Amino acid sequence: MKKTISILFSICILVGLVVGSWTWINSFYDSAYSYQPPFIHAAQGTEAPVLPRTSKVVIVLLSGLGNEAFQTFELPVLEQLAQTGASSTIQSLPPTYSQTSRMTLITGASPDLNGVAPIDKPFEALDIAQVDSIFAQAHNAQLKTALLGLDDWRGLIPREHLDETFFVNVAGFEADQAILNVALPLLKDDQMDLVLIQFTSLDFVASRLDGASGEAYLNTATRLDGYIGQISRIMNLDQSTLIVLSDHGHIASGGYGGTELEVIQQPLVINGRGINSGQYSLISQMDIAPTVATLLGLAAPSTAQGRILFEMLNLNQENKTLAQIALAEQRIRLAEDYLINIVGPEATLPESLLADLERAALTFSQNNINGAFQLALLTQETADTQMATARYSRIQAERWPRLFFGVMMAVIWFFMMWRRRNTHAGLILIATVVTVVVYHALFQLQGYSYSISAFPNLLQLPFDIARRMVVSFLAGGALVLIFLMLVDERDWGTLLNTGYGFSFLTLFVLLMPLLWAFWQNGFIIQWYIPSVNVAFWQIISLLEILVAAIIGLILPWPIMAMNVFVNFVRRQLSDNKPESGRDPIPGLR
Repeated sequence: MKKTISILFSICILVGLVVGSWTWINSFYDSAYSYQPPFIHAAQGTEAPVLPRTSKVVIVLLSGLGNEAFQTFELPVLEQLAQTGASSTIQSLPPTYSQTSRMTLITGASPDLNGVAPIDKPFEALDIAQVDSIFAQAHNAQLKTALLGLDDWRGLIPREHLDETFFVNVAGFEADQAILNVALPLLKDDQMDLVLIQFTSLDFVASRLDGASGEAYLNTATRLDGYIGQISRIMNLDQSTLIVLSDHGHIASGGYGGTELEVIQQPLVINGRGINSGQYSLISQMDIAPTVATLLGLAAPSTAQGRILFEMLNLNQENKTLAQIALAEQRIRLAEDYLINIVGPEATLPESLLADLERAALTFSQNNINGAFQLALLTQETADTQMATARYSRIQAERWPRLFFGVMMAVIWFFMMWRRRNTHAGLILIATVVTVVVYHALFQLQGYSYSISAFPNLLQLPFDIARRMVVSFLAGGALVLIFLMLVDERDWGTLLNTGYGFSFLTLFVLLMPLLWAFWQNGFIIQWYIPSVNVAFWQIISLLEILVAAIIGLILPWPIMAMNVFVNFVRRQLSDNKPESGRDPIPGLR
């Protein structure tokens, strides 16, 4: 009776794990898919330009070009533009998927605040982001804007912020040629003040064809280098600025979205009017939007969290100071809203911040230009620190209850396994180790890394995990089966409990990364984008537990049935075996 109750309890727990993990997976995915920032900073209406406009700006976005590839390939046009202009390396904040990376480029906001989900969506599922951007700022200042690229831009930027558009619905070589054919006459006409041209074929080749290490990727980069040559020749770089950059790179197999250097680092080349030539140190992806706005004489987008790349801009000290004071003012407004939404309506910035901003303006009016610049810079950096501190403090406060819950879950699970152990506990431990080792060995042999970038197609992830888990469980289950046969275990209850004990211990091992990820990230994505590496383990562990619980429900029964069958055969053979000393044929002596 006791064994029967234990078996029924095991079945109930495993069914609960199947239902619970499936519910958790769907909830986590839905929270990522429908993520909204804690507040929205839309464009505030027409404002007077902050500075005299330095130049017109043309941004060429080579989607999918990582800095490692840029440094390795021979791209003569880009190399020439870099030598005569400014160059640097951009580092982005994960997740490094296409839509969130592009929104960071044009808003200057981190993935937490840039207005789009951390994973790419089809165009039909996109809600137009109302977050302020360089296009909104340019439109409000009556500047002419144009955007050429993939059609999902229509779900990222309101149409009224764009004067000219050309969109393609499929990435690839033909799409890029069509984009170039529209871009060249548009640039020759020279009526646009801000133009963004996105080329798509590098991303297409890396993610869907040959990866980022094949010959096709190099050939595509060379082709796009020629496109940039045509664009730069038709532009008047004495009056305009050409900015060449990327949204993300790719790992060798073609994946992206994770934290690998080849994914999060992209090249930056700037050439033309208002640029100080030289090679500069690492910058943030969030720095692009404030810098473009400064070239256009505009305020930074209201959600921008980056800095202005003054070292690259040929501005006099007076204009630098005016731009920095405007950026400090923007950052204080952003920090005020952030603290109210993250901490609560009672949260306020230190009064000294506003006083420092006023003192910077007063110092500037007294012609102490350098002093005003440094004071405004310090004010901006202090506001940034206040935001980062508020974010960190709330995250930590939310983690403590989850830590207690996670530890309690681990202790209860371990206690349950300890209470139900039997004489075959050593066998269960060995089989579990074999199962986990085989699983991760197969993972490595398939060429995967422990990163979300390793899985270009997330829809295939559950099936891939299921295949590995089945093979691994079969290896561990075979070990259990063989051992139970060798020791001639005949009690069906003990056989089933041993099988379920093996399933429970394997699930316990798989549960550990999930409990750690739960402690770090929580149940679902809510008001911020959690660590991508931790989220990877959360997703992987949930899928592993789902598959393992299903297998664990079924596997003990064939183990029991095989042992019962073997024992039956043994009894039959034993019954048919002649007794010692008796003639094999009656009547013979």
